[in-house]
Amino acid sequence: MAMGRDDWSGFASRKSGLADHRKYMWLQQPPVHRVIVAQLVVSAVLALALLPVGITFTLSSLLGGLCCSLPNAYFVWRAFRYRGARSAKLIVSSFYCGEAGKLVLTTAGFILVFTLVEPLEPLALFGTFIMVQAVSWFAPLLVARRQKPVK
Repeated sequence: MAMGRDDWSGFASRKSGLADHRKYMWLQQPPVHRVIVAQLVVSAVLALALLPVGITFTLSSLLGGLCCSLPNAYFVWRAFRYRGARSAKLIVSSFYCGEAGKLVLTTAGFILVFTLVEPLEPLALFGTFIMVQAVSWFAPLLVARRQKPVK
């Protein structure tokens, strides 16, 4: 894809290192939101699968899935805000801040669940947490873009 002269005009006239990402749509964000959607779906399916066992198992399972998927959603929102080579420092710092925030949110989620929820089934809570975390192993398949064949 050849770039026209007008497409590159914004790069030369920039006074700051921050690029206006809305203007350069050809720098597309990867569809990482699919991983979060898949994690929420796995959380719901596991919670519904445990419904015949009891409401305690269902609630614990749902909370375990949320303790994993909500911090991951924060990480995705934080880490993938910037694009392009001019934003390299912002990209690195946003990844570090996103990972730190994810760790804090995960810890806070478990603290809240263990202090506020009675009765609780730890096996369902941690089992669903691990299963939802395993969705991340398939992230390359969920994020891959469909390439059009070249004729």
